[in-house]
Amino acid sequence: MSRRTTRGETFLNISLPKQLESKLAPRRRLPEHRQRTGGEYGLFFSQSLRSISVTASLFPSSRFLASALLRHIDFASARVIVELGIGTGAITKQILRRLNPDAVLLGVDLNPAFVNHVKRNIQDSRFIPILGQAERLGALLGRHGITRADAIVSSLGLTAMHPAQRTTILKQAAAYLTPNGVLTQYQYLHASGKPNWAASLGLVRFAEKEFLKAHFRQVATERVLWNLPPAKVYTCRF
Repeated sequence: MSRRTTRGETFLNISLPKQLESKLAPRRRLPEHRQRTGGEYGLFFSQSLRSISVTASLFPSSRFLASALLRHIDFASARVIVELGIGTGAITKQILRRLNPDAVLLGVDLNPAFVNHVKRNIQDSRFIPILGQAERLGALLGRHGITRADAIVSSLGLTAMHPAQRTTILKQAAAYLTPNGVLTQYQYLHASGKPNWAASLGLVRFAEKEFLKAHFRQVATERVLWNLPPAKVYTCRF
């Protein structure tokens, strides 16, 4: 503590201990969007560790992957879009940015933590989050009075699924897609069947394009390197 006098007035300078000073100092808060993003990454990472065979990744999809998945969807005419595997909503938000005001997006996920997360964080009357299995897509859509979808966007990890499970999912998707509809699906490059080094490292590989061709006449591909891990997007039409 020190004392100084200016024009007849006396002032006391009091130095607080550094520990107390740090406690009393105002704490800087991270911007809201950074807090939300950090929470989403943490949630996705923790849930992925528990069920990596379902989520198929430890990181949410990048905006570059989202753009590739949505590029061939006709949002001007689409009235019903289905998203399979919503995760923390990275692709969901990109769909809603493009969706017509009178259209609807149904997001299906079997993880309650992800469904509860998007319910809290995505407030949009066009969005209907659904807790359920993609194998029962027809029943899930029927509960909301919907018989067909104009587009289906899938983030499901088909590579790690049992053959019967992924076949059921694709049959359901094909059955409830409009004749002019489109299904988009992605797969990580290391799992797409080539190159052979993936197998040498013990990584699961699956010829996903050939599998999709069994259900759709046209299957176009696009690589997305700006994603973790890099991916390949399949755009499927009848």
